[in-house]
Amino acid sequence: MAYALGHSPKELERLTFQAAVLEPTTQRMLVNAGLRPGMRVLDLGCGPGDVAMLASRLMGNKGYVLGIDMNADAVQLARSRKQAQSYGRNVEFEKCAIENFVADHPFDLVVGRYVLIHQEDPTAIIKRALKCVKSGGTVAFHELCIAAPFAESRPKAKLWDQVAKTIFGVLHANLPSPDVANRLAAIFVAAGLPFPYMLHERSCGGGPDSQMYRWAAEMMKSIDPKLIPSGITTESLPLSTLEARLRTDSLASGSQLVGPAQICAWAAAR
Repeated sequence: MAYALGHSPKELERLTFQAAVLEPTTQRMLVNAGLRPGMRVLDLGCGPGDVAMLASRLMGNKGYVLGIDMNADAVQLARSRKQAQSYGRNVEFEKCAIENFVADHPFDLVVGRYVLIHQEDPTAIIKRALKCVKSGGTVAFHELCIAAPFAESRPKAKLWDQVAKTIFGVLHANLPSPDVANRLAAIFVAAGLPFPYMLHERSCGGGPDSQMYRWAAEMMKSIDPKLIPSGITTESLPLSTLEARLRTDSLASGSQLVGPAQICAWAAAR
């Protein structure tokens, strides 16, 4: 299944920024899932390569990490970033659709971030992951929870809440499995894994230097072409100044901002 927001240079740039925001949660998932030096790790739907490179760093650049993605531009960017950041041969990237990938040797850990929400059949992807992991190895996925309330402000910041409602509506209308984060346990079990260990986190911030303003503004730029096709109408939101206006509105309201929930699950293959 194709990535719903495309792979333009601007979208790939947004994904690398988003990766920095998501990294603490993904890192906790990887550590809790048992990542350790010397492992063989497969990153499904690797995009610009952030999860794969995070896994390598956590292993002290020991072991081996392979990231696969169906988009050639994303894979090329991942390779370029790998070289720029001086990763060695223990990190590689390959253009390949998840459903077509066949592992030459089994992996100790198979991971994915924001992968299942783009799949018509998330259970089939988990089953594919199981074909790549060794007996006793671990399957782990980090997914975005697209459910109401999606993102909030307390006390209310009108613009933040409007933007959050818009993002929620577009993602819910355009992603094949927008509710997958709230079904992770059932999907793992249906694929043949035991009931997973799980992690649920939400970012919370505000003030003048929060990354959350940029996260929301950049996401709005990505989904803007899909507003009208999704049947979603909103008040005019000039995108060039949206980040600054989100900051101004939030500061004027004295609001703390709550981002969308992140849900992770991992389990060992029988």
